[in-house]
Amino acid sequence: MLPAQHKRAAAFIKSLKATDARQEVPDDAVSGLYLIVQPSGALSWAVRTKLDGKAVKVTLGRYDEEGSGLERIDRPSSKQVLNVAEARALAERVKADAKRGHDPRQSKTERFSLEYWLDEFIKAARLTGFKGRPVKASTADEYDRIIKTDIKPHWKHVTDIRALDYRDVEKLINRLDPGARRNAFALLSTFFRWKAVIRIIGRNVIELAHSPPKPQSRDRVLSHDEIKAVWNAATACDYPFGALVKLLLLTGQRRDEIANLKWSELSETFDTITFEGSRTKNGRAHIVPLPQLATAIIKTLPRVAISIDKMSDYVFTTIGTTPFSGFSNGKIALEKHCPGLPDWHLHDLRRTVSTELAKLRVTQEVTEAILNHKSGKVSGVAAIYNRYEYADEKREALKLWADRLQEIVIDRPRPKLVASQ
Repeated sequence: MLPAQHKRAAAFIKSLKATDARQEVPDDAVSGLYLIVQPSGALSWAVRTKLDGKAVKVTLGRYDEEGSGLERIDRPSSKQVLNVAEARALAERVKADAKRGHDPRQSKTERFSLEYWLDEFIKAARLTGFKGRPVKASTADEYDRIIKTDIKPHWKHVTDIRALDYRDVEKLINRLDPGARRNAFALLSTFFRWKAVIRIIGRNVIELAHSPPKPQSRDRVLSHDEIKAVWNAATACDYPFGALVKLLLLTGQRRDEIANLKWSELSETFDTITFEGSRTKNGRAHIVPLPQLATAIIKTLPRVAISIDKMSDYVFTTIGTTPFSGFSNGKIALEKHCPGLPDWHLHDLRRTVSTELAKLRVTQEVTEAILNHKSGKVSGVAAIYNRYEYADEKREALKLWADRLQEIVIDRPRPKLVASQ
């Protein structure tokens, strides 16, 4: 063990002999600090501490009897040299930083980087969550999408997270489309209330910000001519967006559930999708029987490779490692093939499917089962005991709708007019 007195510690280090095995010599003055003696004779400092409840080892620098000569050393670096006094002072600072939740291995620029903390937020959502358990995979994917599309692009100029205040939040929210504002605000509320971020900034930025008003509920349902226009535009669009839109129109499922669809969630014959509870909005497992037209579309889709010997599990993807998320650009590309269509959203397809099923005399219970949507039709005690999944009814209803959809989108030749004699 290194003696607490500096001169005696330096003399002790000078007397150390390298061996065939790596040695760790603990320090008597600072707990967790130790000197590493390599078989080559190289000497370096390291400290063991805890960061976010996990044990970490931080290399402080190389040993040198003279040291760096600097009055203060703020950050560990394998390139710097430290004498006994400098190593002990830096070890204490590293432990204090770790106790506050700051990673001592980061530079100040990295530590206060907005981009770094947004990325850490996604990691935390997937691994630990913010209420004692990880968030659902679909929720974490939605967080990731919102950050990439609605937050990072508008805060490219922000290099230090501490510079943000409630006015920056309100300006960002006001730049977004009305439909995106509340989701972005909800995410930022969770982000700025996260203890790790509060420790960095020293306050809760979101407290004084005004939340955006709740958007008016939409009742937009596409007419048959509009359904045909969207379907034909989807046919003209490239993979993956065109096929994705067709599956939304055929199944009535939620946008992100289909966009994040995995090959492993499809049956061997591609006639059924099985969503686990972690993949659905309401947390309930959901089985979607696919009509033949949907199966035929899926069979034509490419399998995207991640590497030479590994294929992506995502059905709709461009790079293989993440699901498709370019909805804004995809919709712009699609609308080039159906110009003049009044304001519509992808979610309107879900409402349209529900409406068309009603026209086909499909009962509300079956429609709700298809949409995996909880309504007031079955409630109370009946909802607790009614676990019937309507599997056969769902398959028959979606077949009826697929047949009707084909009638809507098919181009029939107009009858020729016969001239009167």
